[in-house]
Amino acid sequence: MNCDRVQLLFSDYLEGELQPEVKKELEAHLAACPDCSRLLEATRSLASEWPRLPEMEPPAGLIQKLYLIPETASGRKKAWSFGWKFWLSPAFQPVLTSLTVVMVVFSLLTFTTPGRSLKKSAALELRRTYSLAQKTLVRAGVLKDKLQGYRENFIASLEAKNIYKSDKN
Repeated sequence: MNCDRVQLLFSDYLEGELQPEVKKELEAHLAACPDCSRLLEATRSLASEWPRLPEMEPPAGLIQKLYLIPETASGRKKAWSFGWKFWLSPAFQPVLTSLTVVMVVFSLLTFTTPGRSLKKSAALELRRTYSLAQKTLVRAGVLKDKLQGYRENFIASLEAKNIYKSDKN
């Protein structure tokens, strides 16, 4: 075990959280390395002083700067991002809930037997409505043709009596 690895394990060693085999390796290194032994003793003495240190509240500006570190670490500030944080944000959750409900209803209507029968009845009703609209348009066309015929007969009878002068003459 090298000195860097040993120094990383000091905290776990002092708190008694090391596995027995790692603890034995660390203690063997400490017995052979006076520098690491002195550093461990200094760390142990500092640990006893920590409870006597006063607690301090960091300045608000420091907290804001710490929150900006991920944005400035890439070298540019992101104005707007559609990452996973955006899609899972509380403001977007009603939209996701609505989409989920729509998808569930759609799947029930599409992939279940009652949904298929409802789909068939809707298609049949749509065909009936379309057929009725076609019949209405045909009747309107026939009516228009009849009215055109009546108009032509009326104009012809007026021309015969010389009451109406047509543009054809």
